Amino acid sequence: MRDVDALLTSPSAALASALEASALAEDRNGVVGVGVDVVSVPRMARLVSEGGSAFLDRGWTSEESAEADGDPERLATRWAAKEAVMKCLGLGISDLDPRNIEISSSKSGAPSVSLRGSAAERARSLGISKLDVSASHESGWATAIAVASARMGQEDLEVPHQRKDRS
Repeated sequence: MRDVDALLTSPSAALASALEASALAEDRNGVVGVGVDVVSVPRMARLVSEGGSAFLDRGWTSEESAEADGDPERLATRWAAKEAVMKCLGLGISDLDPRNIEISSSKSGAPSVSLRGSAAERARSLGISKLDVSASHESGWATAIAVASARMGQEDLEVPHQRKDRS
């Protein structure tokens, strides 16, 4: 129980645990990239409050904003997932429009990733055929881990969650 308490109260302990999982995943055949991120929910709340709709419009798609409904916890969790996916792609926030990575939730609440534009192009160039993401929030922190994998032995790989740009 002590380890669980440490994970819930210390973002560095949660990050260390996620990094251990990442190291294990990297040893598996077909893994192209692993990314992890942790976001402060109070900081996200402040950014949303100060930046308003202009801030939201720069970082999230209209679908993501609608799903999050202004909830800083949901926005922070989606942002952590976007950052984790960027790390899988070997990119940072200055390298692409964050709206090219869309995080949505199934009816059960499980997150999924849709790529478009430069994010989809980068995934194709790396041979990524699948992106899995897991995200959570607790005690003022949001965290996510993403794993990018490739189908071994295939020449033509597709990104199954790719979305077309909406103009």
